[in-house]
Parts: sequence; structure tokens; C-alpha cells
Amino acid sequence: MINQLSILIPTYNEDCTSQATELQRYAASIDGLQYEILVSDDASTSLEIVQKNAQIESMDHCRLLHQSSNIGRASNRNSLVKQARYDWLLFLDCNVGIDSEDFIKSYLPCDKADVVSGGVTIKNDPQLSSNNLRYKYEQKIAPKHTALQRQLHPYQSFRTTNFMARREVMLAHPFDETIIRYGYEDVLFGKRLCDANITLKHIENPVVLTHFETNENYVAKLEEAMHTLHDLQDELRGYSPLLSTAERLKKAGMLALTQSFFRKNSQNMRKNLTGDRPRISWLNPYKLGYFLSIDE
Repeated sequence: MINQLSILIPTYNEDCTSQATELQRYAASIDGLQYEILVSDDASTSLEIVQKNAQIESMDHCRLLHQSSNIGRASNRNSLVKQARYDWLLFLDCNVGIDSEDFIKSYLPCDKADVVSGGVTIKNDPQLSSNNLRYKYEQKIAPKHTALQRQLHPYQSFRTTNFMARREVMLAHPFDETIIRYGYEDVLFGKRLCDANITLKHIENPVVLTHFETNENYVAKLEEAMHTLHDLQDELRGYSPLLSTAERLKKAGMLALTQSFFRKNSQNMRKNLTGDRPRISWLNPYKLGYFLSIDE
């Protein structure tokens, strides 16, 4: 049973005060638990957010770290690992909600694994379900993200949104700071855990996704992620369904045809995906076409 825990929250232009307050309340209610909550601000540009998060410094068992310049997601996470006091680390994204008062307590018996993933969920929202692409995507993949389904392919199913790990594992296998663009940081980390024979357990202890970017911003992030995947394709072979699809098309001699289709239809596809009624069925074809267009 774990009795010491560092809760680590990397942030950038996000208000973490409510999240830190909630986590502090849950942690304080657990008998015998020594804990700390570390929030690392990656040089936020919003003065309002900086002022709000400053309240964290006065909260019991909480520390607020300030990066002097924007060092990126991977470096900010690695910095938190180095600053943590305890041997077990719980990483949480800064914009997630926690629905269960037993959220922290549910992680504590999981000391037999090296890394434990709690998963994510969304709340039912009919409006977002009709007009928000990110929400529609999370809604579509939700049946594949139960703990039982994730454990079938544990390393390929890893997400950095909500997980616990031994500090020694994170020090030995830090996040790759050479990844500058958005995307696939978690996939690469999962692969390296597998390569190192690190035990990874999936449990049903989800956080709630509460932040859904605009369709335009989400598509732009996905396009950026396709460039990241292109850079990492040799290392991530077998860990990306999109890469597997691209390889099948290549073997079948259909790359040129797929690229031609994308050139002719990409503008209309993008217009739909960034519009008010995006078709989720167009998301994967758009990502595949965009990825293949990078080599043209």
C-alpha cells in the first residue's frame, strides 16, 4: 500500500486552483498518507491565470513552480519529476475534473505495478455531441477505453492525462524532450516502457475531460501531430493504427491514389471538420491523407 505520493500537475495558461483545492481535500482525508501537490507553470502568458494560480503557493502541502521560459510539455513534466519528494508520482493534466472522492485512494493499493493508468471519461453533453469534433472523437473511442479494453494492449493504450508511476521509473525513462511539436509523446513513452519491460497496469479510475477546444484549433493540433508522427514513424511502427494503414496502402500500391484523393477533397473535408456540424467519419481519412501529403 502506497503511503507517500507526489501529485504533479503541469500547466500553461490554465487555472489550477480548483483542481488543487479538490485534490488537497481528497488527499487530506486519507489516514496516514503523506502527500504534496506540485503545479509547474510553463511560463504562462496570461497575467490573470498567473495571478489566480499564485493562490496555490499559500495552500497546505502545495508548491507552485515557475519556469522562467516556455520549455515545452515534456521538459515541464520531467522538471516536476526531479522536484518531487516522494517515490510515487501521480500525473494529472491541468484541465481535467475528478468525479470521485476515492480517486486518490483508488491508486494507493496499486504498488505492484511500475506504472498505473487510470483512464479518462466524458460527461454526456448533447450540444457538444453535435458540434464539437474533439468531444465527438472522445465519445466514439470511449468503449475502447475501459480498463479491460486498455489492458488488452496496455502500452499502445497509454495516455499521459492521468497516470501514476514510480519516481525511479520516470527518472530512468523521462519524456522525450526532443519532441517539439504536439502529439504522440504518450505513444512514444508507452513504447519505451514496453521496450524496458516496465509493468503497466490499467485500472478504472478515470478523470473527466472538461476542456474541448474549438474545431479549428483541434484540427490544427491534429495536423501538427501528423508531422510529429512523420518524424517518429520509424520508432512508432506497430504503435500507430494510422502508420499501419499507410503501410498497407503502400504494399497494395494505393499510395498515389490516396494522395490524389486527398489533394482533391482536403479543403472540403477540412471545412466540414472545422465547421458547426463536423462528420466524425471524415476525421481518420483526413488525418491519413494529411500524413501522406507530408511526403509529397
